[in-house]
Amino acid sequence: MENICQLHFADLGLAFEFYNSYAKTRGFSVRKSRSRIVDGKVREKTYVCSCEGYRLEKWNHMKNRVREPKSEARCGCMSKLHVIFNAVTESWVVRDFCDEHNHELVVPKLARMLRSHKKMTEPDISQMNHMKEVGISMPNIFGSLASQCGGYENVNFSIKDMHNQVAKQRRQLPDDLTSAMAYLETLAARDQNLFYSVEKGREGVFRQIFWCDGRCQLDYDLFGDVLAFDATYKKNRYRLPVVIFSGVNHHNQTVVFGAAIVSNERKSTYVWSLKQLLIAMKGKTLTSVITDGHPSMAIAIQEVFPNAHHRLCAWHLMRNATSNIHKPQFTKMFTKLMLGDYEVGVFEQKWEEMVGFFGVEDREWIVDMYGKRNMWAIAHIREKFFAGFRTTSRRESLHAVLKRYVKSRHNLTEFVQHFQRCLSYMRHREDLADFKSSTGQPVMQTHFQQLERSAATIYTRQIFVLFRSMLHKASTLKVTYEEETSSCKIYQVSKFYKPNMIWHVSFHGEQDEFKCSCMRMASIGIPCSHILVVLGFLDIAELPKSLVLRRWTRKAKEGISGYDDMGGLMEDSLAISRRACLAHWYKQIMNEGCLKGDLFNESRDALVNILSCIRAHSGDNNIMEGHAEYMYEDLAKNGSTEIETIRKPKHYSYCRRGGITLLCVL
Repeated sequence: MENICQLHFADLGLAFEFYNSYAKTRGFSVRKSRSRIVDGKVREKTYVCSCEGYRLEKWNHMKNRVREPKSEARCGCMSKLHVIFNAVTESWVVRDFCDEHNHELVVPKLARMLRSHKKMTEPDISQMNHMKEVGISMPNIFGSLASQCGGYENVNFSIKDMHNQVAKQRRQLPDDLTSAMAYLETLAARDQNLFYSVEKGREGVFRQIFWCDGRCQLDYDLFGDVLAFDATYKKNRYRLPVVIFSGVNHHNQTVVFGAAIVSNERKSTYVWSLKQLLIAMKGKTLTSVITDGHPSMAIAIQEVFPNAHHRLCAWHLMRNATSNIHKPQFTKMFTKLMLGDYEVGVFEQKWEEMVGFFGVEDREWIVDMYGKRNMWAIAHIREKFFAGFRTTSRRESLHAVLKRYVKSRHNLTEFVQHFQRCLSYMRHREDLADFKSSTGQPVMQTHFQQLERSAATIYTRQIFVLFRSMLHKASTLKVTYEEETSSCKIYQVSKFYKPNMIWHVSFHGEQDEFKCSCMRMASIGIPCSHILVVLGFLDIAELPKSLVLRRWTRKAKEGISGYDDMGGLMEDSLAISRRACLAHWYKQIMNEGCLKGDLFNESRDALVNILSCIRAHSGDNNIMEGHAEYMYEDLAKNGSTEIETIRKPKHYSYCRRGGITLLCVL
């Protein structure tokens, strides 16, 4: 007691840190109380036990209370530490100290759970933020921090404190839209081609935002011939629809061209989004679009991309057939008619037979679908290029990947951040596919081994697998008839044991060009089995250039400036690498330096010296801040207050800071 009354402190912060550390050894919590201000400056300060005073009765009898009232903790405890400012020594001295409590003290093991001792340090907050940025949940972050500390019993905060810290950080940010735009500006500083646009309504109310980075624009330039888009929901805190524009790359993987968060699904909204996409892509139009058939989307596509062919999703049409006709057999026949490889005349005949058989000729949905048959029937769109798209199921798989990164609790800024992380992961998968395609050679499995080997050197691995399936089908076909005209040669192809199934392949020798009546080459960009059997019939060992679509090849990105630059180190990546390097060595010091007392002291002193040099270099010498608990490690437990004291302020060998009159163990 007497020793504490003789203490001097350089500032109020150290006084509070001392009393709080002392309270932790005794088993109670403290809080700041009254102050005396003279000429605008604090001259006296009182710190009291958290049980000081009493709760007002009105808090116990609140109307419309939902939760159970919290347990009463205040019981009029008189324990306190009162300090005043000494103008002569320019330090804070203890004027009054009372250590008598009228309540039970907490055992030291549980003292860390008291309010004034639950505190997240700056390293804890920084580590939590970094782990949170990569999508790790709060319970998992808490478990990781506990593991680093040697167990949950050594963590001085709870998961609730972590959530409170996140909420505090959010409150310190500007409004959500401004923060999101600031984040995009940060990305734009590293990516000069990043494009974003925000539309606001009256009185500055947010309506929609569109953005795409430089890599999205490069991907669109190569693979933007086919576009798929629709809206997904419940991906952000505001429940706003998210529109993602995507296509397919040379590995048959989904690639994102841009994204928009919109306030509604009106025609004007989709028109605005598509126009922003067109502006970002420097006016390059596309060949085909596939959607789920939303009326507003159809109108917007016709207005912004009038020459693009609009295809309806086959899966949505099958679902609509079931919900409108309510006959499973009709849905089965409708699906077969929709995806069947028929001539237009055969399609028309089968359509009349189907609707007549079920008696649905006058149904509104049937009439509407027949009027839109050139948007969904293979017979009417065989010559249109869709890169293998038939349904928006690829979009559903994209949503499944996106679900791992964005959550419904995310605000606008967090959504953009985690969406960019999702894009980074998708591009990582593309890099893996590039590596797989460039190393090794697949094992030949068909009878057309020369053609197969030729394709293996041209196509990416995934496209080669699709090509090989065509070669397998070619083994079931044969050339039954050959005819030569003035401009080309025509080969009739049929299936073994099915002579009624006939296709015609034309070969134009001057252009070295092959065309098939099935038109799958024009629709998918990969030679069909009918063309391949003709190549085998003509003993052609290598794929003609006219049958190779560059977008499916290994060299699809070759010669395109910008792709190689995307993999360069940026400022953030360098900082992350440096942090990981320092963390690697620090963990080894932490694991080995805590085994023995002398090793711990040497490690601690070395780290303090390093930190002192770093802060001196950056102009921050406040090394003592936040480390008061280490200065009182010799403080005896069980109520003893015997500590070594020195009456005059002293400068220490490590921190060089004048202050508290205690022996600095740092």
